[in-house]
Amino acid sequence: MPASTIAFEKPELLEQQLSELSARFVSLTPDQVDHQIDWGLKLLLEAMGLGRSSIAEISADGQRMEVTHSQASADAPPMPKGDLTVALPWYAALIRRGEMLRLERIPDDFPPEATAEREYCVKVGMRSQLTIPFMVGDRVIGAIGFSSFRREVQWTPHVVRSLRLISEVFANALARKQAADQEVKLREQLAHSARVNAMGEVVASVAHEVNQPLFAIVTNARAAGQLLSRPVPDLAEIGAALEDIVQDANRASATIARIRSFLQRRPTEHLPVDVNGLVETVTNFLGAEMTRRGVKLARVLGESVPVVQGDGVQLQQVLVNLLMNAADAMEGIDPTQRVIDIQTVAEGGDRWIRIDVGDQGPGLDPGTRRRLFEAFFTTKPNGLGMGLAIARSIVEAHGGRIQPLERAGPGTTMQVWLPIRRV
Repeated sequence: MPASTIAFEKPELLEQQLSELSARFVSLTPDQVDHQIDWGLKLLLEAMGLGRSSIAEISADGQRMEVTHSQASADAPPMPKGDLTVALPWYAALIRRGEMLRLERIPDDFPPEATAEREYCVKVGMRSQLTIPFMVGDRVIGAIGFSSFRREVQWTPHVVRSLRLISEVFANALARKQAADQEVKLREQLAHSARVNAMGEVVASVAHEVNQPLFAIVTNARAAGQLLSRPVPDLAEIGAALEDIVQDANRASATIARIRSFLQRRPTEHLPVDVNGLVETVTNFLGAEMTRRGVKLARVLGESVPVVQGDGVQLQQVLVNLLMNAADAMEGIDPTQRVIDIQTVAEGGDRWIRIDVGDQGPGLDPGTRRRLFEAFFTTKPNGLGMGLAIARSIVEAHGGRIQPLERAGPGTTMQVWLPIRRV
């Protein structure tokens, strides 16, 4: 073996790393995976004395491959940026086929077609490289790579076997994280569909709410035109008409902005949310629809209610669903009795914010109460049975809970608890 070539003669060291990685990775939650992968790559880098250890992930559609985690020695060159299927096409195609790349003498070990790969490795001074694909079932989700820059490395069968086992630990952790990320995306898509469906139920009221300021704008514009046609225009009245036009335009714009915000499809954001402000926004948003149904909204908002940490649009969706359900429940009662009570209060030693939404409808029978949050269970003739299931998913994702209150007499009160944001 040439003096500039090394081989790992301490298999027990890799077995020790495998044991330690397995113990740390076995019970990881999805949000811990990225941090622990970085730790694991650094552990391997130091144990093997190489220049760089990296992980690349393949997109769900299989079209992109990008480095997502990397640890390197102080003198190692930077990784190529962006999509590896473009920067290093031969390399990326090999990995996507699930084939291991084992290079001990770079650039001699490259085949003729690996033009971009040869140029990159010569440019950065890479001497040896080993890449092992991440296989989950029959699907390749990424790969782990080890690079040496100071000397050539002999990748012995024992070392390769040990690193394959280690790669499975990383692959399983990444698969769990990707599955969790996909679940979040599906939940967000379903929640967005539910918002669109809810919007369909109030579209007539929204059209009425927008038409009112638009009609006022047209009326004031005509009045201003008539005033201008007089021999001596009344500038004060014209100015007042123009001011009314500006206010009504802003009113219409605000209505459209609320609708756009509610329907917008975007990633989940966890920011400080003023619960009282959230209740006011939603009740204003649904005000015209509730008036059309003959429903009165009675708000009792707690004083100095602390903020919660969450996604404002998703929490709006929960409240919209509860209010629409409450209104539906009172369709068959005397219009003078159609009142929805909305209350916010801090409780549990200032640990929770509770939102109550109560109606005066017939209430819940025991069978309905048991199945209330079941997906596709509904008591409405045209219902999808997803509203409360999605609401519970959103609330629980915020660390809270939702359930009906046990109460005597008719009516139903739904209670939502959300944890107070700690500064």
